[in-house]
Amino acid sequence: MTETPEPGEIDLDNITLTGSLIAVSDHLRTVAGPVTRELNRREADALLRSYLEPGCFPEAVRRLSMRHLLVLVGAEESGRRSGALALLSRMSLAEGTITVLSPAASAGELLSGTEYEPGRAYLLHDWIAASTDRTELVNLARKLAELGSYLVVTRTGAPSQAVEVEHPWSAPEPGELFDLCLSTFDLRAGLSPEALARARALALTLPTPAEVVRLAARLARGGEPDGEEVAAWFDTKPPMREVLAVAALAFAHRLAEPAFDRQLARLEQLCHEIGRRPVTGPLIGAESGLVGFRAAHQRGRVLAELAGRYGFSLWQPLREWVLSLPGQGPAVQVRAAQGVALLAGHSPKEVRQELIEVWARGSAAERVAAANVLSYMCADDTLAPEALRLALGWAADPGDVRATTAAVALGGGLAVRYPADSARLLRRLEAAGGPAAAVAGQSLELLLRDPPRR
Repeated sequence: MTETPEPGEIDLDNITLTGSLIAVSDHLRTVAGPVTRELNRREADALLRSYLEPGCFPEAVRRLSMRHLLVLVGAEESGRRSGALALLSRMSLAEGTITVLSPAASAGELLSGTEYEPGRAYLLHDWIAASTDRTELVNLARKLAELGSYLVVTRTGAPSQAVEVEHPWSAPEPGELFDLCLSTFDLRAGLSPEALARARALALTLPTPAEVVRLAARLARGGEPDGEEVAAWFDTKPPMREVLAVAALAFAHRLAEPAFDRQLARLEQLCHEIGRRPVTGPLIGAESGLVGFRAAHQRGRVLAELAGRYGFSLWQPLREWVLSLPGQGPAVQVRAAQGVALLAGHSPKEVRQELIEVWARGSAAERVAAANVLSYMCADDTLAPEALRLALGWAADPGDVRATTAAVALGGGLAVRYPADSARLLRRLEAAGGPAAAVAGQSLELLLRDPPRR
């Protein structure tokens, strides 16, 4: 046991706090596993079932086969991960297993600190290294060529000076991808021509290849496109009191009805909305005493619509209200953290600057909330590397108050997705002393007590 913490410090010996952190991690384990692992050929083939090669693919095959290392550079969610798997599947390999490396590895660590086996395939997705050293990457390509192994790295952003091993990436055309999915999922047999035309028109508006594939998969299961009813409700221009109710629920989902009513009343006061309104509505229902959305997908869709349709007059008071939620007790804090993580998928820069970073520097409850946001971000393959990047930044200075926030997150969701990175960083924080040392030790104990299951 540790010494009694100073006021405002994080105490992971607290049973309620530890229980909530374990609950968040256990939830994550049900939906995601470690990023760094061995990906077998069957899993890779399943991920490529509905893959459409973009126009940049043939040249990427040629360059990878020649250089043995290729860094795919482009926008987020442009199909780079699937593209990397497809590229590796085209290479001549000793075996079909793909080793997935940590996105936190630097160019130097990839060159000198990683053991590569002959004739093997390696993947590093969403590389978050601070710099891409050209010389080290070129030397890494030579090393891989000598071994007859291949590594594909994906990175968000613009090309760097390492032009020899970098390749610009772009997404496939959404209409062509949807047409491929028609065959893959045999949709023509189960949908009318009118329904297919509507679905294809919707596919053309979707921003990422993954969303096009998800749309086709839902249609194959006999479902309707998720979220259409949410957009239709917002199209009716509902009164602000109803908008505030769904906005509050996005950050306080499945709270007990009296507790939700109290939190909604606080938001209404900030927005100068006075008067009683019904708890339930077209998107809101109550079951077993808990207030929640009528369908699980509606929570994320509501946040997307709020981010896309409303400006300062709603978001200024809503942001102030969200920032106050960690002080409303553990049950509210955990739900608020999950809502903020979902919102990060739609407004990443604003969420990072105006919510997560503010909490990370705040009170003990706020820092735990920020850590839980990072844990919930780990449920999303696109957001997980950003969560790791934030924790790495906070942990860089053990004397920074945010290092304690990182120490909590590294024992939670980040330990599920990036176990080796988390253990390494926690040991470093524990050895460095300062305010984060005790928390890092406690998080490390939790990680080792319940290691992630592959």
